[in-house]
Amino acid sequence: MRAVTMLKPAEMRELRILVLDKDVDSVIKRLDALRNVHITDIKDFHDEWSGLIKPAKAEETALKASELLTRLGSLIASLRHADIETAGAPGAEVRASGEEIDLDAIEREFRGLEQTVTGLTSEQEQLRDALARPRELLKVIRILEGFGLDLDFIGEKEFTAVSVGRVASKNLDELRTALETVTGEQHVIVTKRITGEGEAAGFDYAVIATLTKDKEEVARALRMTDFEPFHLPLRELPAKSSDAKAAIESEIQQLEAQLKEKERALDEIRETRLHDLLEMQELVAIEESKAKVKGLFGASERVRVLEGWTPKDEVNAVVNGINSEVAGLSVIEVREPRRDDVRVPTLLKNPKLVKPFESIIRMYSLPSYRDIDPTLVTAILFPVLFGLMFPDIGHGLLLLLLGALMLFEVKLKGLKEWGMIISLCGICAIGGGVLFGEFFGFSEYAAHLLHSSMHMEVPPLLHSLFIHEPLWFEPIPNVTGMFVITLLIGALHMGLGVAFGVRNKLADKDMLGTVIEIVKIWTLIGALYFLLILLISSVADSEIGLIIAIANALGSINVMQGFVVLVAAPILVLFLLCFVMEVKHERAHGKLSFIDLFIIAITGVIEAVLENFFRFLANTISYGRILALALAHAALIEVFILLTFMSSQINIAFAAIVFILGTAIVVILEAIMSGIHAVRLHYYEWFTKFYHGGGIEFTPFKFRRTLTQ
Repeated sequence: MRAVTMLKPAEMRELRILVLDKDVDSVIKRLDALRNVHITDIKDFHDEWSGLIKPAKAEETALKASELLTRLGSLIASLRHADIETAGAPGAEVRASGEEIDLDAIEREFRGLEQTVTGLTSEQEQLRDALARPRELLKVIRILEGFGLDLDFIGEKEFTAVSVGRVASKNLDELRTALETVTGEQHVIVTKRITGEGEAAGFDYAVIATLTKDKEEVARALRMTDFEPFHLPLRELPAKSSDAKAAIESEIQQLEAQLKEKERALDEIRETRLHDLLEMQELVAIEESKAKVKGLFGASERVRVLEGWTPKDEVNAVVNGINSEVAGLSVIEVREPRRDDVRVPTLLKNPKLVKPFESIIRMYSLPSYRDIDPTLVTAILFPVLFGLMFPDIGHGLLLLLLGALMLFEVKLKGLKEWGMIISLCGICAIGGGVLFGEFFGFSEYAAHLLHSSMHMEVPPLLHSLFIHEPLWFEPIPNVTGMFVITLLIGALHMGLGVAFGVRNKLADKDMLGTVIEIVKIWTLIGALYFLLILLISSVADSEIGLIIAIANALGSINVMQGFVVLVAAPILVLFLLCFVMEVKHERAHGKLSFIDLFIIAITGVIEAVLENFFRFLANTISYGRILALALAHAALIEVFILLTFMSSQINIAFAAIVFILGTAIVVILEAIMSGIHAVRLHYYEWFTKFYHGGGIEFTPFKFRRTLTQ
């Protein structure tokens, strides 16, 4: 009974709650405490309330809270450092929010902080801008000191003009040539390569002295060679470089002191008020959520109407909680929803071991309320299919260790869930390795391949550790037999999906649809029979017990009789059923002509032959990817085993490196590919037989609280 329950989303109940307008805030507060009611917009039920209530108008509080949240977020972002946790200072006092939240009081308190922080931040920016100029001047003066020059040497004099700047090193020769062309030999240029990295790399500092009479031609030559002159306020600075340097350093110290003062003031606010700001943000967010949820209610003159959903098991808790909050002044109607009601949210309740596989289901689509929840079956079959495609004891152990590490050492919930999936896949890979006799790629076939191709033997120690007789058989020497087994696996997997389809039709009380789904199972068996008849002659000498049993069973059946009963008959019955269903559907819209009947018949043939029989054939063959991945896994690791033994003739350490790298490559590539193909078999071959998806996730109403209570 428990397993059957897990194959369905949690049973839901629709709640219609009528309360007095004055009690709305109390009800919302109780719903937050209960955290088990999914609130739906009353507009989704407008037709049922037409003329009685209207959707509630958006409250001004929501807009006000939203605007205040934006300002709070901006201020918090400007104060927060990367190393400050969102939850605020440890041990900080938790602010109670049980009473009505006063947005105006919060806004007043925040406004004072905002003005202070904004003012300090603005002054910081002004000081940083003011610091930029003296720092640049100090840099230039140090460059002049490096050349042994004072400021009074720079600039235009009566007979000479001296420029200081930088030029790209690649343009130096061009600059010298240009100056010689303009001034002849009446110029002096001294350069110094800029050391270091960054924007200045590849440049030279240059001091250029020329005659004043040539200044225009020289300026043109400098521009043509991308010379970047340093602009100095010579009139504002002392003539001596040492005096100018001291004056500028003094100015920088004063500005930096002022900047540190502003930073200390901000640090004090950060340490003493950031937690308060985070509390304000949470309280305002709560008030915004409260205002928004009120907009989902219906309203009359004095009454508010709430439509929502809760799990069947939680109904009494919700009813009693609301009645106690409003002293019984409420009307609560509990209704069982129709199975096909698309408004019903989906709540999946699976055991902890199975729950991680919900992520695989969600990647496809959340089950609708009417759907079977395939999580439990996926949790069983997904690792099994993976293990058959990735069969190796050693490689499975590596996956198991990786999964355990993610499960127990990683804190992120999503990675922990994938750790559980990887662990189970690793366990099934170990099981596959036991069945097929593979351990880190070593097997009886690998040993035979090593001997036949390289005339080498596996050392006795490695042989005793890694090579064991398979519990079932080895895939490479039994390719056709393995392919037959993959067809059986596919037929069983898809058969389970079609059986779920039968359950869906029965639940919908669609008898004709139920019969059609049952005939589809018959058709699937026919498709499997057709494929086995084609392959059975090629496995006549197989030593696999299951293959021998299948060959014997098929040999006892007359081929023509089997074809008629298992292939032709289900196709014909399916055609007739599809024809009847379509005629019944079309007659509801008027009379049918002969042409209409002919088109329906053609459609029935297409449905029975192409959409079902041939699709079952293609889907069943698609499970051959299990064989393909298992062979690829074995063949690839055997290549690295051969390379390892070849390398051992050169150096044992090098051979070990080759084997370790090969193992890593095979495990990563094949694990990813096996996972992708296991997902593909579920999504395309299995889900398409019964699964609809498109569900609305059950999201119980609650305020997000970390700092308030």
